[in-house]
Amino acid sequence: MNLLILLVFGSTVALVLGVASLVGQRPAKRRLARLADGSVAPVPHTLSEDSVLAQSRPSRFARLLGSLGRPGNEKETQAAGRLRQRLIQAGYRNEGAVGVFLGSRIVLALLAPSLLLATAFATLESWRLVPLLFAATGLGYVLPSWWVDRRKSWRQGQVERGLPDALDLMVVCVEAGFGVNASLQRVAKEFAPTNPVLSAEMELVTLEIRAGKSTVDALRGLAERTGVSEVSSLVALLVQTNRFGTSVADALRVHADSMRVRRMQKAEEKAGQAPLKMIFPTVVIFLATMIVLLTPAVIQFNGMFEKK
Repeated sequence: MNLLILLVFGSTVALVLGVASLVGQRPAKRRLARLADGSVAPVPHTLSEDSVLAQSRPSRFARLLGSLGRPGNEKETQAAGRLRQRLIQAGYRNEGAVGVFLGSRIVLALLAPSLLLATAFATLESWRLVPLLFAATGLGYVLPSWWVDRRKSWRQGQVERGLPDALDLMVVCVEAGFGVNASLQRVAKEFAPTNPVLSAEMELVTLEIRAGKSTVDALRGLAERTGVSEVSSLVALLVQTNRFGTSVADALRVHADSMRVRRMQKAEEKAGQAPLKMIFPTVVIFLATMIVLLTPAVIQFNGMFEKK
């Protein structure tokens, strides 16, 4: 009973800290509000949340999770490097993203069974409660990984959908006399309202080139950050174009057309798989409909035979 009280208390404290960090005002915002006499809100940031320059300071709860999940020995540091690459592809570029991810696993793995104990301890028997506790612990441990994979897939889909149009705009810019860096900067500016993910990645490429990186290395970094195969093939194409001195506009145009063809092929493949995937739901719906329609008739026949 004492263990149950401690678990419930710990989960309650974690929830209160999380909610306070999400809804509480930052000290800087409170000072700005006082300076404005509460009549005008602070000026909103013009950059999107996916922008490279719009990275905010982590909250107190995030710093607490980071301290819980900080990697220790060398093996954990190597695993954290692979995990960091995965988090970058999901859009989490902060330095403490790895610690927050590992700490959230620990907190959720403890919080889920604690909530289950607090709600179902008096109603369920012990032989039923134990496997549910294990299932809740596993669910809390896997949930952050599932969320990261889902966000990674969403970002990669955004990049894949916006890249052909971005290449078309780069073709127009290159033919108008722009360089590759200026073309990427123009793409980042034009795609900010419609595709902020691709705009932020292009913005980071232009910033790296301004900082002294070569265009090829900056584009290779783009391929590593996104994990999209089309971006990797684009980098290889630009490397060959730079090496052999061929036209950049023609290479980009051909690559954009091939990307559209591959996207159409993927859509046709999914459309071809749709009838096969619909077989099981159709059979289930058909069986349920037959049961609903035939059950009253079966009951009536049974009643007639019982009377005879």
